[in-house]
Amino acid sequence: MPSKAIASLDAWLTRAEEVLAEQREHCISPSLGLSEGNGHYEWTTTLAALSEGLEGLLESLCRRPGRWILIIEHDRRRHLFWQALAFEDGSLVTETVSNHYLPEEHHWTREQEEQLLALGWEWHIRPYLTNWIDVQATTSPDIDVVCQRALATLREPFGLGNEDEVFVKMFSSSIRGSTPASPEYSTEDEAAPLPDHAPAGDGTEGDRDDNDNCRYLPSPED
Repeated sequence: MPSKAIASLDAWLTRAEEVLAEQREHCISPSLGLSEGNGHYEWTTTLAALSEGLEGLLESLCRRPGRWILIIEHDRRRHLFWQALAFEDGSLVTETVSNHYLPEEHHWTREQEEQLLALGWEWHIRPYLTNWIDVQATTSPDIDVVCQRALATLREPFGLGNEDEVFVKMFSSSIRGSTPASPEYSTEDEAAPLPDHAPAGDGTEGDRDDNDNCRYLPSPED
């Protein structure tokens, strides 16, 4: 990620934190206060540029107050996505798409699913979790490993090269409560409602809704 983009993102994060703090002080829902881009930060970049900045970005999100959602999609095949939820205590959960959501003609092959397993992704650790998932149940997550897994996933099963573009989205969540590092935490408590079927579309263009994919992550409106 170019340095200018990192500086711009850092400035947005700082402003978002200020707004969220003001909202909490006045007992206003944090989701109502992020007027810049409707609380979203979006950009398109190459995989090579993302590789340079992803670890620093994840570290920044895990250090900051509140909960932050980061989604990375194949720019031309938006049904292929990786996403992360950074919690207010530093714990971190990441996911990547499974065949539960992919159109049948774009299902992962057995070889690709073996690649995902070899990269450290877990599958169906709970019946209600329908994406490949990794839970860092600690306030000091191994971000280097998380980052390397993310980039390897984008390169191998996703088939992206250094000059291919990815679409990146980031937004905050007003949800608070237990985290993966909490003894009483349950991923089922945080799961967003699922559609009854896979997202519609031809599997090549980015017309899906975030709620179609985010079985675990909260929706942007939360």
